[in-house]
Amino acid sequence: MSADLECPICDADIPLESDASTGDLVLCSYCKVTFKLLKKKDKWVLVEEYEV
Repeated sequence: MSADLECPICDADIPLESDASTGDLVLCSYCKVTFKLLKKKDKWVLVEEYEV
């Protein structure tokens, strides 16, 4: 499954790898903020900012 998410900080697209799983850390390449990836039902969401 390949999908794109939108960064909640800068609205940039964040592409997901096909092997992405819940708990992975995802980096926005534009604003450099790191998020935790969670899957809720059939939808991926970004939660909790992590400082790098």
